[in-house]
Amino acid sequence: MTFSTGIPQMKRTDGKHAFCLRLTELKIEQHTLVGNSTRLECKYDLQGEKLYTVKWYKDGNEFYRFLPGELPEVQVFDVSGVHVDQTQSTAESVVLRPLELASSGKYRCEVSAEAPSFQTVTNHSSMLTVAPPEEGPRISGGQDRYKPGDTVNVNCTSGRSKPAVQLAWYINGEQVNSSYLRGPYTEYVGREGLMVTTLGLKFEAGEKHFRSTTGHQRNKFDRDMKLKCVATLGTVYWKSKEQSALAHKPRSTTVAAAASEAAAADEGLATDEQDADSRADPVHASSNSPTFINIAQSHKTNQISVFVSASLFIVLLR
Repeated sequence: MTFSTGIPQMKRTDGKHAFCLRLTELKIEQHTLVGNSTRLECKYDLQGEKLYTVKWYKDGNEFYRFLPGELPEVQVFDVSGVHVDQTQSTAESVVLRPLELASSGKYRCEVSAEAPSFQTVTNHSSMLTVAPPEEGPRISGGQDRYKPGDTVNVNCTSGRSKPAVQLAWYINGEQVNSSYLRGPYTEYVGREGLMVTTLGLKFEAGEKHFRSTTGHQRNKFDRDMKLKCVATLGTVYWKSKEQSALAHKPRSTTVAAAASEAAAADEGLATDEQDADSRADPVHASSNSPTFINIAQSHKTNQISVFVSASLFIVLLR
């Protein structure tokens, strides 16, 4: 966010214009992230004056001073949460890195002109350094199916952050009525003082909460309800989680479908039995083959026995 300020021109008593030092622009990020860097900018118009000094303060404590012509030109003072990168800082901007939670605060720029006027102009703005969650929000307590009249009771829980994230519920893309909400509830976790936020959603499901999944209303049970939770933290964090639930089919519809499936299964079974009968003849025919083979084998055995007996009789005669 950019802030601008200025001081109007002043008239001298002799009718000529006296130009005054003025700030033209102050740039301070409203939200920053832990571990990142930021640049504080303070632009000014000397209006013919000579610059004496530029100073920066955090919560009233000076941490940076620029003195043109002095050695060194830049002076840095210890202030909690402020780490100045001197190699990147100038008369019009200061770079802070790395940022930490303690970097949050009110920052003020002060510009002064040289003698004899020693005019001084100043402006300030606040910066919030945040630790966003490492993961997105979670939804718990939902069901796979609902029917009109059912109670929908779900919770959305954020990850750990500082400050606490803002949670919002949506049904089919539309933000819910505040009367549906329960909370938010915030708890502190860990030594860093990070926070976890939970926002409940509770309402009675109605026809208006379901929409067609195909875009056509051929089957009133072919519909669903989309619940979405959105978690935000300033302008630096945005994540969401969505859960879908189908419209619950009545028991009569389910029974009819089951009966239809059963009828189809019976028809398939009858067809299989007919196919089995048609395949039985070859199997039956093949079962007669062993009987024929046994008879043939028995006849052959008898022939061998007669031959052996005849051979023995001839030997005895000799």
